[in-house]
Amino acid sequence: MAQAALRADAEIDTGLIRRLMARPLRATPDPGVAPRPSEPMVPAAPAADVSRLRAEVMVMKAVLGAERKEAERLRACLGRVEDPAPLSPEAQAVRDRWAALVDQLLNGPR
Repeated sequence: MAQAALRADAEIDTGLIRRLMARPLRATPDPGVAPRPSEPMVPAAPAADVSRLRAEVMVMKAVLGAERKEAERLRACLGRVEDPAPLSPEAQAVRDRWAALVDQLLNGPR
């Protein structure tokens, strides 16, 4: 699903989607989690945080939209398999002839 979302917007890298799927989105930092050594505690501008979160939400919406489209396509395919179109009289006659032939072969003397 993530790949389908990426096809819609080629500017987003797959690493971003993997990170988004792996962790929950938080508007404020969790006080119980210590920062990693590679990430220094630098106060970020609120506008930059908001724009980053908006971009992440847009990516998640694209992923969910692609998933919904795929689910609809699969439901349509299953509907065609579960509810086949009614047979024409000619097709019913052919099917009945084949069924009679199979019955003769199965029930006939060996």
